[in-house]
Amino acid sequence: MIMDSKSIGPQASRGGSRLGAGRKAIGTTRKISLTLPNECWAEIDRRCAGGDYSVSEILRAILEDSLKEADLL
Repeated sequence: MIMDSKSIGPQASRGGSRLGAGRKAIGTTRKISLTLPNECWAEIDRRCAGGDYSVSEILRAILEDSLKEADLL
């Protein structure tokens, strides 16, 4: 164990904050509230049911595809 001058107790010699560590950002996060018909939510839930994709991933893909089709991205 290594004693850190900023902390009260001992600190592990491995782990912790490191330059370049962690998940890389894919964009800017904005919190939104989204109202959709129940049929849309049911389809999103169906696509997420397998556990392969999150709601965020599904919505991001739908938005990106739509913007590409509209030639805005």
